Amino acid sequence: MNKAIYGKVCRYSVFCMAMILMMLQFPQVSLGDEYILRVDVSPNIINIASERNGEIRIWTGMSYSSYMAGDPHEAFVYFNDGQDSVENIRATRDSWGNLILKFNLEDLLNLPEGYLILEGDNAVKVVLVISDDDHIGYGSVYIVGKKASDKESAK
Repeated sequence: MNKAIYGKVCRYSVFCMAMILMMLQFPQVSLGDEYILRVDVSPNIINIASERNGEIRIWTGMSYSSYMAGDPHEAFVYFNDGQDSVENIRATRDSWGNLILKFNLEDLLNLPEGYLILEGDNAVKVVLVISDDDHIGYGSVYIVGKKASDKESAK
């Protein structure tokens, strides 16, 4: 009797684990022709007044190979419902094979005036066009516009 119960529990456990693994393989949610992506912006606080010309990275949660397999494949990054995308976006991957979009701080500063909110949260919209399907993700980033010397002189 114990073997029969143990066998049923094992089969049920294996079935549940298989379902969980299948769900982890599909992180995107489809809404018609659009797919929702998970998006993380790094760094999550950007100091545009610093004299460092850094790189901004956007982790998308999509596999790099899926992005590159699409023909055509294009990436756009919009800030605060602006009409112009950041230019010179480069696609790369992390060690797990996830797609990462990169652009320089200089490219962010080339956006038209009024697209960025200083000293506040900025909405980031990432649009990946892959084989005529739109993959859209949303994130946020805090933008600071003060130099360290400005903070010290204010004290």
